Amino acid sequence: MPAPSWYLDPLVAEQKRREHLGLLRTWSDGVPAVVLKTDLFEEANGRDELLSAFPAAPMLIGMDLAAVTVARARARHLARARFVVSDVRRLAIVDGSVDLVFSNSTLDHFDRRDDLAVALGELVRVLRPGGRAIVTLDNPRNPLYRLLRRITRRLSSLSHVSLGHTLSREALTDLLRRQGMEILGSTTLIHNPRLISTAMYVGLRRALGRRADAPIGWLLRAFARLGRLPTREYTACFVAVCARKPG
Repeated sequence: MPAPSWYLDPLVAEQKRREHLGLLRTWSDGVPAVVLKTDLFEEANGRDELLSAFPAAPMLIGMDLAAVTVARARARHLARARFVVSDVRRLAIVDGSVDLVFSNSTLDHFDRRDDLAVALGELVRVLRPGGRAIVTLDNPRNPLYRLLRRITRRLSSLSHVSLGHTLSREALTDLLRRQGMEILGSTTLIHNPRLISTAMYVGLRRALGRRADAPIGWLLRAFARLGRLPTREYTACFVAVCARKPG
């Protein structure tokens, strides 16, 4: 099994985890009975995993398309969680049975744009009336996104991860509305310039080892300040929207 967070510096993984859990705290409504998390890549591989910090719901479901990813996540994580191999475009979950869906950068890996809308419709289908969906996607307005997408698609045979079609915050909001959802909020998330910052963090780790914590931490705090500027729609790595199913 790969070493934890082989794809992210430990401090970057902690930041990513903290910001996603912040969304969950802000946008979840109390302690839901049934929670579904799509995509288990982090749970299988990284320190940026989220499931262990999710609300103590009576039923917590983690799903992924790849059986090997599900097996790794199950080996690393909670006995109270249930792990399912399923395609998010054809969820093996009955209608109206989930209180909260947390879909972090799952729907932005498809080769066909129509698949994103189909998968989003599946998330809406499994929500009960009054249930909530928290959805994050890669930010297509980030100037580094297209280059990152090109690189990941070229290296997909090695990393088994590639970026596909995605939507801006406005387009995701509009698509959720057209799926019949009520929008509760939206935001941008994580303002590290991924390609540039990753090279910087790798260089610092190789040169300084554990002593790199201080300069990497300083860089993370500096980049985070970009989220306060009017240009945040362009510096964010991800967009995030929370929506409620009426009823």
